[in-house]
Amino acid sequence: MLAAAIDLDFRLQLLADSPGAEARIIVRQDQGSLRELQLSADAFTGKPRGDGQLKRVGSKLIWNPPASGGELRYQVRLTHRRSALDASSHDAWVGSKLAIFRADKAFPIASWRLKKNSSLQGVLAVTAPRGWSVVTPYLSDSSGQMRIRNPGQRRARPMGWIIAGDIGTRRDVIAGSEITVSAPRGIRMERLAMLGLLRWTLPELVPALGKGPAYLNIVAAGEPMWLGALSAPNSIFVHANRPLISENGTSTIVHEFVHVLLADLKTPADQDWIDEGLAEYFALRALRDSGTISATRYVQTIASLRQWGSKVRSLRTTSSTGPVTAAAVAVFHDLDTELRQATGNRASLASLVRGMVTAGETADLQSLRLKAQKLSGQLPRSLAPTAVPGFD
Repeated sequence: MLAAAIDLDFRLQLLADSPGAEARIIVRQDQGSLRELQLSADAFTGKPRGDGQLKRVGSKLIWNPPASGGELRYQVRLTHRRSALDASSHDAWVGSKLAIFRADKAFPIASWRLKKNSSLQGVLAVTAPRGWSVVTPYLSDSSGQMRIRNPGQRRARPMGWIIAGDIGTRRDVIAGSEITVSAPRGIRMERLAMLGLLRWTLPELVPALGKGPAYLNIVAAGEPMWLGALSAPNSIFVHANRPLISENGTSTIVHEFVHVLLADLKTPADQDWIDEGLAEYFALRALRDSGTISATRYVQTIASLRQWGSKVRSLRTTSSTGPVTAAAVAVFHDLDTELRQATGNRASLASLVRGMVTAGETADLQSLRLKAQKLSGQLPRSLAPTAVPGFD
């Protein structure tokens, strides 16, 4: 049976000096294949309007478009603070000269209800004030349309970081990925130095963990954005003041690139130490193996992280703090060493994790123990209850 095609047209109009935007979702179909769309309406302002049936249930907006297609229109507030007490903690901002936000916040789709054998394809269009440039996680095709291509099995809806305004952008192709680095003009942002760091490290990182994205959009800004970094599909936000390599030998941007590579790794909600520990450890390995930092510096960094995390009493958490991530790095360093020694370098932590991603397996403590034992032929000492507190 042929799949029924659903064409989705996502349009966003950015408004200068406004914390929000005007959004439209246009559905083109002829068999009623998209029966229902649910959106998180927490950030909506005004009253949404659309063809077909619209219903508000709690924080959800439920849209049942006509069988022949239709349009949904709404206004959404994009500016957002991570902390209500800190004016410099925004993880999204729309101002008079700059907009930086995640596309999934503009189109906050929570769920779909489709007919069986339906296929989705979508395009994104972002209109900005005059004189502004726009960079999204999607490349324009030959017709000039930004076709939505998300990694893995994610459906065709806008995701990842968008930046717009008076911005400067540098591009390069590194380890098979086209990478852009964009930031507002006039702020100190070492775009070429960041591309240089990635050119040194990604050839070590990508073969170890799997194929990188075809396109990666790195966006940066200063205040009032949060002084940190956040990854998303095909994209990364990093604060412009974050160093390429910190004094302790770690790298925020390489850490976030690991998150992009491992975006399809499934982990339990209360085991964020796995996500953050793997990202920090693999980033450190890439820095060492590429010669970006010396072997001596690498050993010193592992030792300092081990010391920092030594007082952690439980790794079970939904949000890994600095000490928890440090303790996790020590665990994964020891596990990698065990695997390499037991197999004569035929297996490693990277091959273990890559196999779990390929198989679609959930990476929790028990599955890591079983996989490590299967690869090495012995129970991993590095994953013993005393080494991984809070679980046994």
